[in-house]
Amino acid sequence: MAARKFLVAGNWKMHGNRQSITELLAGIRGQGETGVDVAVFPPAPYLHQVGEQLAATAIALGAQNVSEYEQGAYTGEMSSDMLIELGCRYALVGHSERRTLFAESSVQVAEKYAAAQRQGLVPVLCVGETLAQREAGQTFAVVAEQLDAVVDCVGLGKLTDGV
Repeated sequence: MAARKFLVAGNWKMHGNRQSITELLAGIRGQGETGVDVAVFPPAPYLHQVGEQLAATAIALGAQNVSEYEQGAYTGEMSSDMLIELGCRYALVGHSERRTLFAESSVQVAEKYAAAQRQGLVPVLCVGETLAQREAGQTFAVVAEQLDAVVDCVGLGKLTDGV
């Protein structure tokens, strides 16, 4: 089995504008060979711009979210196919903010993981506990539940496909 490279990824959350993104990407592109895979996860409105600026580089593009649906009447959602067409290789699923602020369940996260993987994206699964859960000693139980949902949906062997 070949050794895996580390992935260093930056999730920009809801920050940036066209000018600041151009400046940030110039700095990232100027780093040269790092020995690790590098990916950036800009806000959705900037995926096209970032994709164009990264086209001739080894830096991968990722989306901060992906729908569990391939198409349909899901206003504001982005399918894996749409993201791939924009040049995305990765998609975040299960980010703590999506779980807490948008009430995404572990089952929904698992469905997003499966949809992304099935359509050709590499899902980046985010797991973790809240501060209250950590202080209550629930970290392992919370993370296990989050992982179990994905394993139940895609199987253990599929959890690492594409990585």
